[in-house]
Amino acid sequence: MRSKFIFALLCSTLFSSQVWAGLPEALEAFEAKQYTLALPEFTYLADENNDVALYYMGRIYNEGLGVTADPAKALDYFKRASDAYNADASYQAGKMLLDGVGVQANVEQAMTYLKKAAYASHPQALYELGEIYANGKGGVEVNNVYAFGYYLMSALRGDMKAQHKLSKMYFEGKGTPQDYEKALKWIARSANQGYVLAQRDLAELRSSNPQMVNFQDAYAWYSIIAAYNDDEVGQWAKERRDELVQSGKFRNIEDLLSKQQAATAWRPISAQQSVPAEELATTPRPVIPGFNDPETIQNILLSGEILLVNGDRYGVSSDILHQAMDSGDWTAVDSLIETAAKKGDPTAYGYMGDLMQKRMKDEKAAVRWYQKGAEVGEPYAQYQLAKMYCEGRGMENPNIPQCYRWLLTADQLAGSSMKFTIQNAINAVKENATPEELSAGEQLVGTVVKNSITENSEKIGFDLF
Repeated sequence: MRSKFIFALLCSTLFSSQVWAGLPEALEAFEAKQYTLALPEFTYLADENNDVALYYMGRIYNEGLGVTADPAKALDYFKRASDAYNADASYQAGKMLLDGVGVQANVEQAMTYLKKAAYASHPQALYELGEIYANGKGGVEVNNVYAFGYYLMSALRGDMKAQHKLSKMYFEGKGTPQDYEKALKWIARSANQGYVLAQRDLAELRSSNPQMVNFQDAYAWYSIIAAYNDDEVGQWAKERRDELVQSGKFRNIEDLLSKQQAATAWRPISAQQSVPAEELATTPRPVIPGFNDPETIQNILLSGEILLVNGDRYGVSSDILHQAMDSGDWTAVDSLIETAAKKGDPTAYGYMGDLMQKRMKDEKAAVRWYQKGAEVGEPYAQYQLAKMYCEGRGMENPNIPQCYRWLLTADQLAGSSMKFTIQNAINAVKENATPEELSAGEQLVGTVVKNSITENSEKIGFDLF
């Protein structure tokens, strides 16, 4: 009975850590297009299951960089890198299976890989999932509500194509109530990133749509398109701008000339700049069955998988991460995690705990990081810490009262998706623990101060894993 209980909550799939060498040199050679120099280094590191090397091997064979293109071999490398939690590789595998270029198309498998990347907040993966439902790709039934949800999550992370499509859905009232104000906001964000299709549509809306007409803005966008495109699109924009002037809509021609000059000085903004941080943190995420509904998250956690966000969110780039793995010196990574947490993002602690548990097989270190997150009120870290106590991992023996304590605490703070999982775990503890253990756990429950991020945990959704 007790052994059954200890493993009742979750069995984690662990990936072996390796000592890697030569990654910086390989990446430098790749960026310099010296593929014959990069290939041996990447090959060696890929044999050691380095996720970055596996990803670049996939690119080399997919794009035929210094080798004969081999899509089947590329897909195999992308899949292996995906198994090592490389979000870019998950996206590439999904895209290859979706498009069926050089490999057999398989939309079901494609969606599995795209969702895996999407759980790591990969904007292009979220966009592709939106495209599948918007266009009914591969026989998938068109569902504008699902498409809108994926486009929104991608647009919030700065994907300019998703921002453009999201604007159209708001404008047409597809998958969401019609909202011209939001339509204009999102298309402007896409246009300001330099997406010419959005710039073209925005210029046309501003010049002719009764709900959005603004001739000066239209003139400015036609001028920007003309200044930055010397092809047919640029010529079209010049002609549309001239037609607007000749229409007699303007009285002050000098003002228009100044706008035309200003257009030549216009520069696109970055994806990160396109969406205010506060809006990213507080916008409710639509619940999409099969992706982020409570039952799906429950199954992901029970299968031993994790919702590991991209470390770039905390400043932990692939280079920094692999340098730490190579040298064994985690000081730089630790500092970035602590800085992110102090700035109001305690999910960094859960990320670090997952990293130690899943990638480095260091369960004692994982417990330390989950403990940090648990103590500042982060429900995902509290849940993971509870599992470690229940299963006795990272410590000498299971500690059921502490397990129960952190499950009860997490239940008070978690959003709907996590709450479903936590309550199932609580029920498992109740069925197997003694009354004395439950009573001791209840007595350990204290008041955990909710910080601003935790208070918005349900709204933030998968930014909290």
